[in-house]
Amino acid sequence: MELQSGDESLQPYIKQTLLLGLELDSTQRGTPAIAEPKPRRQSLSQRLGFQSAEHKSPSENGDAGQQFSDTASEVDDTNKRTASPKPVSPPQPSQSPAPGPRQRTAKIECAEVCGNDVYIGTSNGLLVHYTLETAEVESKQPPENFKVRTVDLKLGGKRVEQVIAFPALCRLVVLCGSTVVFYSLPELRQVSNSSMPTIKGVSCISYDERIQRSIAKSAILCVARMHEIHIYRISADLKLEQEIAIESSVASICMYGSYVCLADTETYKILDLTRIRTASLEEGQLVLLPTQQPRQDPETGKIIRPPRPRTLVVGPNEFMFLTSSGDDATLGVIVTAMGEALRGTLQFATYPKSVVYDEPYVIAVFGNGQVDVYDTRSPEQTVVQSFFGSPDIPDGQRPRKVLMVSGTHISTSISRPEAIDTSEANGSPNMDLASMFNPQNLHQHTTSDLDTTLWTEALGTSVHWRRELLGDSDALDSRRTNAVLSRWISASLVLLGFDSLYVLAPQPQLLRVESLIRNQRIEEAVVAVEAALAADASLSAGSEEISYCFQMMGMVCLKNMLLDDALQHFRRGFLDPRALLYLFPDYLDYLGQLLVPFGRISMAASLRQIFYEIGDAKRLVERAAMQLAGDNSEQKEMLLSTLHANTLEMLERYFEYCRMQMQQDDQPFAPDAVPIIDTALVRLYAANMQHDKLCALIQAPNNIVSDLACEYFMSVQQYYYCSLIYKAQGEVAKTLDIWRRILQDEWKSEQFGGISEYLVYLETLKDQQVLLSEYYWLIEFDVGASLQVLGYLSDASVASMDADKVIQTIQRVGDDQLLRAFIERLIAASHDRATHYMTYLLKVYVRQIRDFYLLDNSEARTRKNSLETSYKCAQADDMSLTFRAFLRSIRNRDEGTHLRAQLVEILAAQPPSYDPQEVLKCIEGEAKSFMITEQAILLVVLNRAERAVNLLVEYGDYAEAELLLLRPAALISLARLNPSMEPPEDAKSDDGACSWEVGTVSSNVVKLLRMYLAFSESDDDMSARLVSSMLSRYASMIPLSVLDEMPAHWPYVLVEPFVCFHLQQLTHCEQASSVKHHISHARAVNKHAEYMDALKNHDRVTLDYSQTCAKCQKLLGSSAFVYEPETREVKHISCA
Repeated sequence: MELQSGDESLQPYIKQTLLLGLELDSTQRGTPAIAEPKPRRQSLSQRLGFQSAEHKSPSENGDAGQQFSDTASEVDDTNKRTASPKPVSPPQPSQSPAPGPRQRTAKIECAEVCGNDVYIGTSNGLLVHYTLETAEVESKQPPENFKVRTVDLKLGGKRVEQVIAFPALCRLVVLCGSTVVFYSLPELRQVSNSSMPTIKGVSCISYDERIQRSIAKSAILCVARMHEIHIYRISADLKLEQEIAIESSVASICMYGSYVCLADTETYKILDLTRIRTASLEEGQLVLLPTQQPRQDPETGKIIRPPRPRTLVVGPNEFMFLTSSGDDATLGVIVTAMGEALRGTLQFATYPKSVVYDEPYVIAVFGNGQVDVYDTRSPEQTVVQSFFGSPDIPDGQRPRKVLMVSGTHISTSISRPEAIDTSEANGSPNMDLASMFNPQNLHQHTTSDLDTTLWTEALGTSVHWRRELLGDSDALDSRRTNAVLSRWISASLVLLGFDSLYVLAPQPQLLRVESLIRNQRIEEAVVAVEAALAADASLSAGSEEISYCFQMMGMVCLKNMLLDDALQHFRRGFLDPRALLYLFPDYLDYLGQLLVPFGRISMAASLRQIFYEIGDAKRLVERAAMQLAGDNSEQKEMLLSTLHANTLEMLERYFEYCRMQMQQDDQPFAPDAVPIIDTALVRLYAANMQHDKLCALIQAPNNIVSDLACEYFMSVQQYYYCSLIYKAQGEVAKTLDIWRRILQDEWKSEQFGGISEYLVYLETLKDQQVLLSEYYWLIEFDVGASLQVLGYLSDASVASMDADKVIQTIQRVGDDQLLRAFIERLIAASHDRATHYMTYLLKVYVRQIRDFYLLDNSEARTRKNSLETSYKCAQADDMSLTFRAFLRSIRNRDEGTHLRAQLVEILAAQPPSYDPQEVLKCIEGEAKSFMITEQAILLVVLNRAERAVNLLVEYGDYAEAELLLLRPAALISLARLNPSMEPPEDAKSDDGACSWEVGTVSSNVVKLLRMYLAFSESDDDMSARLVSSMLSRYASMIPLSVLDEMPAHWPYVLVEPFVCFHLQQLTHCEQASSVKHHISHARAVNKHAEYMDALKNHDRVTLDYSQTCAKCQKLLGSSAFVYEPETREVKHISCA
């Protein structure tokens, strides 16, 4: 690349060599050798007066250039490859020419470029077709070329003056020897005269420059003949559309739309084709300035011929022509189609040999081979760029002409990602050999044996995947030569030398942006990239060039410790996260063989160089801390810590972004970056103390390489995170082993949730062997927590365990609640020793009931009194209520009632699944005076019903005693617990009483009646109520003599039904009636006396149904009550 002084990225063009030092075929032409050659026919320029007869062409003078061979027919050189460039042979000593025909040296006269195809017209009448590989800006060598074919035009070996290609029409227009010939592309076969006939007598040609030749399906060709101008339309055939007769011969012509600008032997003119077609030549012709005419040198007297006039299109309906006053100065005058000079005039130091216009620049080639670029936008219209100014350039390689061709493309490799061999890393001059990028210090990476199936299935469309596997060979199919910001540059300016061909391409915007980035003008670079994205719909945020720009911005920001800006640019540029890890040596050691070598990571060379320059992120941190803190060591240490944490945070946030991008269908990263991102994030979260994020990452679907992560966590004693990885991967044994060590304080972990997290995890396990093993460990470590695990075990696992060992462990703790729960679970699982453990369980129940009601504290006493009082109140309302039935009704009132109701149910179950003797012994030892019903049940089971009745009566469960003693056949009677006490079916009555042995029943009734009478002194009211009930229900079984045993103060009303029954049994009815009358009279007298006495002693007592007992606070209802005059309180008889 050859540029003028200044910032290269600001220059308008870059020069790239396409062909250099061509070895063109040479042909021998002429007649047999004679002493004097035949005089040559005057050339067209000489006939038009633009060149003297004495002037010889460079080929005739033997100027530098390669010789062309005569070719009589088309030569196909497809398989012949010419290496480029070829070394130029040194000058040979001068020798006398050998006798024989004179050899003419061929040179390049014109050229056309269509993509990678180059068509060269030579000075000896040949067309040579080359195909080129794509040229790269950074390459100092021209691209390799292949000569496809050479075609002899067969026009007498005359020079090819001009070639114009129309690629969309597949046509090549060739002007040679005043003849226009049409060839087909790309095979260079002459088109038949029937469709496109040859045009002869032509001085110059042009085409309508409104069209874009590469895509135009038709074109207008302007042909200047001796005294005529023809306008042709080229499509499938050649059609003449207009003829214009002119007076003088034309030397230069150009066309835009309906206007033609030409220079003849007299003047510069502009022709309006439309007006000429509709009116006349005079009305449609605008004469501008006279052309230069031959003049006589005043010193020598020789006629000096002027240079050939030049005309060219410089915009829509704008033209430029060259004029000179005779001295060296030359003006480039720009006019409109109306002849108005609206733009400034260009001034050239000498008359250009060739000139073209490329908006907004004019490019001129001068006689010394120098090429100058003028900016027509500036008022001064000065030279903004120059090429070939060096005197060291060989004459054969200096430009002679500049042409506007159909177009080609060159590329710049600055943004092209590529991998390099690790051995090439030492070639970086700025690389620190001590850094990890030195191949001697790089890890010895090998092909990973990891199963990448998990993360490659969804990445088949990855851009990175295609690039790394296919290389950049598919770039030609996706190049965007017209993109605003692209490494592919479309070029249509060609410079011709004698044996060389160059292209001038517009300075790519990509190079301008890169220059801004390198000069740390990041804001301007961002604006430029954003403008390119807005202006060009073909660009996308993920395109190669856009990514490169943002990656470079990010690295420059990182180099200057602008971490937030670097993160933003990394995200927009999709920087390969694997590369970023190479700036953190700790993570290289951590990831080990998971990371590919740095050289194999595909990236642009300039981007890679910045990585080499940075080497280690710690250096950036140290440099920034030193700059900010100066000589303050304390502040420096604080800044080092803060900046290092900020750097890791930036890395963490970028990896989070990369992980999110990996979930997209067309994600931009390499497939093997997936496990690297997840594995690196694990350590980053741990280092940055992101507990919640780390747990979420591990528990979610991920591609963490567990071996690397766990090795790291164990090395830094972060055992809990290691266990989470094992847990996520189903490594139950390893997970539980770590947690047990933490629970036993063998290892420390603040993040572990303790026994609760341990138990929650056990609940999710299905392996009974693991659960059983953990239960055995937990029963030793935490008996209370083991109770929860017991519920996770299956019945089979529970039934198979060593229950005695567990019971002994629980007993050492002394917690009956745990023991009870364990034994209940054993029994539910149908353990082989269920009877033994049921007895054990009942003993536990007894001890728990004792602790609940009989401990020496106020709470226990209150609970006991509440239970007993509640039963007495309920019993006062319903004398048939047993304590068992009462327990069932209140079993859920508190833990004590629940335990006792459950104990009674188990004791009363048939057949018994416990040892009644052991349980009775336990009750008598623990709660003999309290658990009466339970003892009665066990006594019945043990066939000691009499003792059971006495206990029931003694402690007030009269209904249960009557059921047991008087109604053994009843379904709710305790007697059914002992088959030996149950009578035959035919001896049962409807109420459950036994009639098969009347004497026995009668004796039992009397026995129970006397028992009731026995505690009249302790509870006279209850005794009276019980006796009255017995007398009324069992009057037939009780002798009348029992009245003698009743207390004298009991009222007659208690025994009245009993007495009446027995009186009815008397045989003398009159005597019975008399007795009843006297009894009734006596009762009336007594009641009246009691009433009068009550009126004298206290006022009348009035009650309603809302009145409650002063003691138990329950409704009195219709129950018997007692009024205490002193306190004026009303109570139940049982509460008095």
